[in-house]
Amino acid sequence: MSHSITLYLVRHGQTMFNQMNRAQGWSDSPLTAAGREGAARLGDGFAREGVRFDLACASDSGRAVETASLILSHAGQADLPLRRDARLREWCMGDFEGGPVQDFLDAFTARFPGDPYHPDRFHALPDWADCLLDHDSTGMVQPFDVICRRLTDGLTDLMQTAEQMGADKVLAVSHGLAIKTVLYVLARDRMEEAANLKNTSVCTFRWDGTALHPLVLNDTHYLEE
Repeated sequence: MSHSITLYLVRHGQTMFNQMNRAQGWSDSPLTAAGREGAARLGDGFAREGVRFDLACASDSGRAVETASLILSHAGQADLPLRRDARLREWCMGDFEGGPVQDFLDAFTARFPGDPYHPDRFHALPDWADCLLDHDSTGMVQPFDVICRRLTDGLTDLMQTAEQMGADKVLAVSHGLAIKTVLYVLARDRMEEAANLKNTSVCTFRWDGTALHPLVLNDTHYLEE
C-alpha cells in the first residue's frame, strides 16, 4: 500500500547571473557568496527542525547540484547520494541565454503588450514559451507542453522511486521557471504565491501514490536563524 511522502522542492541559491539580472536557462553560472550562504542556512534549518531526507535529486545544472550538496552537507547528510536528472532543468532561453533579462522582456511585451509582471501574467507561461520559440535560432528551446511533460515525468519518477524505497522525505533542487511550471500544471490557482520565487525557497508537496499536492509554497522560514 502506498504511503504519503513529502517532497521539498527547492529553488537553487543565488548565482552570478541572478545578481547581474541575466537570463540563465541551460547555461550556468556559479553560486555567489550569498547563494552558498543561503543553501547552507537552508540545510541548517532542515537539521534544526529534524527534517532528514531519504532521497535527494537535483537538476544536472551546476548551480542546482552545488545548492543540493551544500544543503545536504549542512543538514548532516553529506553521505546521502545525490541523483542528477536533466528533466529538472530550467527552461532553455535560446537566443536570450546569458543576455540581459530585459532583452527577453522587451521581446515579450512587443508581442504581448502590457506589464509582464502584472498578476494576470502569472498564468501566461505558454505565452512566455511561445515568445522564446519565436526568437530561437538554436533549435533547443522547448515548446511549453514538452517542458511540462519533462518536469512532471521527472518528479513522478522520483516519487515512484521514493515509494519503492519506503522513503518519507525527498529533496529536489530545480529552478525558478521550472518550479512555476510545476505549479502551473498542479496548482494553477496558487501560482501567485510563487510569483516572486526566492532563491533557496522551498515548495512542499504531498505525494499520495498517484499525484503531488502542494502544501506550503515559496517558504523561507528554514532560512531564519
